[in-house]
Amino acid sequence: MPGSPPSRVLVVGDEKKGGTRALVQHHAAWLGARGCRAEVVTDRDSSLAERGADAVVVFGGDGSLLATARRLGAHQVPTLGINRGRLGFLTSFEIEQAETALAALLAGQLHEEQRLMFWCEARGPDGSQFGPVLGLNDVVVSRAAVGGMITVRAATGGVEVASYRGDGLIVATAAGSTAYSLAAGGPVLSPALDALVLTPLASHTLTARPLVVPVGDGLAIEVVETGGKRYAYCQVDGQVQAQVPVGGTLTVRPAAMRFRHLAPSPDHFFAVLRSKFGFADLPRRRDA
Repeated sequence: MPGSPPSRVLVVGDEKKGGTRALVQHHAAWLGARGCRAEVVTDRDSSLAERGADAVVVFGGDGSLLATARRLGAHQVPTLGINRGRLGFLTSFEIEQAETALAALLAGQLHEEQRLMFWCEARGPDGSQFGPVLGLNDVVVSRAAVGGMITVRAATGGVEVASYRGDGLIVATAAGSTAYSLAAGGPVLSPALDALVLTPLASHTLTARPLVVPVGDGLAIEVVETGGKRYAYCQVDGQVQAQVPVGGTLTVRPAAMRFRHLAPSPDHFFAVLRSKFGFADLPRRRDA
């Protein structure tokens, strides 16, 4: 539903991408001219958790939005993505619509959608630990680039769900269901669902199919075999990577905070499915 107009906004971009610094400074000045305090952040590695802003505007693609969500940590605030990447499925506006988007933000006209986030943590049999890392989209457990098939076992609530042998396994949230999981044959989930989809990668078993489970208390994934290599690999949102040895266990558990996604309307998700993916759409009459 529409929120309150922000008085202080973080304008975020990645200075390592050409033209970003000038772009975010220009739009920060645009906000400042309209009475909004705007702080520019172009260091892509800096924390955003203690900045004290009412909202965040991200200039970039889906990867920039995912990184921003992680950098906000426990201090999630309404976040608006303006796409200057390629697909930009998670972002709500294109770069040509930037001023329209900012005007709607200042007027309190954007709709907030709260989306499931998770913590991912790995422990090795020797007691080594990775994480916890905050994520929004997915966790991918995969084999080494050169190596045989791996085997992983998934369980929830202490109950085994399935074992997967192949190139690996994707565990995606509803928000992440339109990313790597979809490309690997997984279903699209409405972002309102608190669920996880398990999508096998190049499974050795024909009966292994994508499976949707309630998020509950989370999911545990045991690395049973690593294809003759020392490790399998774990990636969170395609950005944070770790090595997990045989006998290691990954846990994916729901986070207390939610990603606060800003969109122009309540039907934005389905409109983007049709416009960017051509999802289940039919030709329309020009006068319709």
